[in-house]
Amino acid sequence: MTQVAFTRVSGNKKTGMIPVTVSERETCPTTCPFHSKGCYAKGGPLNIHWRAVSEKRRGSSWDKLLKNIKNLPKGKLWRHNVAGDLPHNNGIITDELISLAHANAGRKGFTYTHHTLNKENIEIIKQAIDLGFTVNISTESVEKADRVMNEHNLPAVAVVSSEETRQSWKTETGRKVLKCPATSANHMTCEKCGLCSQSGRDYIIAFPAHGAAKKTVNNIIK
Repeated sequence: MTQVAFTRVSGNKKTGMIPVTVSERETCPTTCPFHSKGCYAKGGPLNIHWRAVSEKRRGSSWDKLLKNIKNLPKGKLWRHNVAGDLPHNNGIITDELISLAHANAGRKGFTYTHHTLNKENIEIIKQAIDLGFTVNISTESVEKADRVMNEHNLPAVAVVSSEETRQSWKTETGRKVLKCPATSANHMTCEKCGLCSQSGRDYIIAFPAHGAAKKTVNNIIK
């Protein structure tokens, strides 16, 4: 069963003081373009914590995570996975996602995934979203995010260059792109913003490459 660390009050300045989790490294798909290099979570204190969770020296079982989520107040915003991805079996997302969506009932949980959008994964992601748990599809360009939203009607986000200065713009098809407010506005946090928890939005959220590996990410997304 997947090892997960649950933090009831995050000390991260970007997320704000909301509950967050970290899932073991095995949840990350090898198809992620940042799997071998460029992953922001593989640097600094977060990497130390992530490694400890992956080696089962920190965190606890998935069942314990579900209990922690059920104990959150109704309407509470929380983020699943500041590091890690969704539990899977050879690239197919497992029913652990659905159990998490049920535990989240009445709360505002959200996450991101780099798992391949095959038929099985699309179906289970949509099921989780229908249950009220927002799964954002992570992409490496606003064009790809646009296609995901057009073709699959799923919320999508995109990594953009660290040199991107625009706060908002539009794709070639006319879809709005909004740079993550927490990356550009002073004192803005996920706790205050909450846009990524809104599965029905019709715009893309862009995240500029950041951290020690931002130059590597810039090269990858080119």
